[in-house]
Amino acid sequence: MAERSARSSPPEPEGGLAFRDPAKRRGLHFDVLPMAKLEVISHQRKASDAHVKRVMDSVDRVGFLAPVVVVERDGGAGYLIIDGQHRYLAAKELGLRRIPAVIAPRDVARRMLTLNVEKEPNIRERSAVALSIYRELVDTEPDMTEDDPEVADAVQQAHYVTLGLGYAASGRLAGSQFEPILRKCDGFMDTPLAESLPVREERADRVVEAHRLVRAVTDRLKEIGAWHEFAGAQIISYANPLKRARKQHSFDQTFDKLIAKLETLGEHPEKALRGGG
Repeated sequence: MAERSARSSPPEPEGGLAFRDPAKRRGLHFDVLPMAKLEVISHQRKASDAHVKRVMDSVDRVGFLAPVVVVERDGGAGYLIIDGQHRYLAAKELGLRRIPAVIAPRDVARRMLTLNVEKEPNIRERSAVALSIYRELVDTEPDMTEDDPEVADAVQQAHYVTLGLGYAASGRLAGSQFEPILRKCDGFMDTPLAESLPVREERADRVVEAHRLVRAVTDRLKEIGAWHEFAGAQIISYANPLKRARKQHSFDQTFDKLIAKLETLGEHPEKALRGGG
C-alpha cells in the first residue's frame, strides 16, 4: 500500500503548496519554479511559433496565469514539462526567470502527453508521440507485453506506433488514408515489447510499400489525365480488403491482399476510379 502511494504522489520540494487533485485524489504540489530547472519532455510534439506568439501576447496583457505541468527528473535534477511547452517557450522569449507549475506524479506523464489539451493533434503528431513513448517503454520495460494496459493507456492505439515508424521512414506517408484499414488489423500483441518492436517495424515497411504503390497509381492517372484531388483515397478504398469487415483481421493477410490489389492497378489505374473493388 505504501508503494502504491509513493507512485501516485509527486516528490515534495521545499516551499510551495501541497494539494489533492479533486477528481482522482492524487497528491499534487504547486510551486513557482526557476526557468533554469525546466525542460520540455522529448515526447512533446513540435511547438507552433504562431501559438507561442499568441501566448506571449496573452502574458503581456493579463500575466502568466496558467501553470505548466511538470514531473521531477530522475535524481531530482530539475523538472520535465509534460503540458505547457508553448507557455514555457513564451516565458523564455519574454525573459521570465520563474513560472508557476503543478508538480505531478511521474506515472501520469505518459497519459498527459497523449491527452494534450492545447490543440487537437493530427494523426502524424499522435503517431510521433506514441512512437516516442513506445520506444521509451521498450528501453525501460522490455519484458512487458504489448497488450499490457499500461502500454495501451500510454500510446492509445497500437497502429499509432506502426504509423509513427512509417512516417519516420517516409515523410510523405498519407497515414490518415490507411488508418481505417489499420484499425481493423493492427491491434496490440501479446508478446514482450522487445519482441514486438521488430514486428511493428516490419508492419510499417508494409504500410510504406502500400503507400508507394498508391503513389505509382496516382502518377499513372496523371499521365492519362484522369487524376483528381481525392484519387489517393479512392485508390485505397478500391484496394481495401476490409471495407465491409467488422471483426479484427490478420495484419499480414490484410496487407498481402491490399498490396496485391494495388499492384494490379499498375497497367489499368482507371479501374480504381470506377469503384467496386
